[in-house]
Amino acid sequence: MNAPWDIDTVKIRVTKHFALKYLSRWDWDTYILKEAIKTAYNTEKIGKEKYEIYISKSGFKKVITVFYSTENELLCISGSEGGNKK
Repeated sequence: MNAPWDIDTVKIRVTKHFALKYLSRWDWDTYILKEAIKTAYNTEKIGKEKYEIYISKSGFKKVITVFYSTENELLCISGSEGGNKK
């Protein structure tokens, strides 16, 4: 699926949970996260505004996001790591 956002213009925000649990463990910042989302190999829509983004960077990772089209904002709310490529 093609993402409904343009990664070059969308604003990336992260929740406190995502920042403390995943970004710090992965040693990433929002710039690296944006680059990883840009090179994602799969994006699935799982709700009205919720998406799962599958990333292959230092292993397989999944980032759960909410896209607010009116604000052109991508909010990263959770993630996971490991597993196989989906």
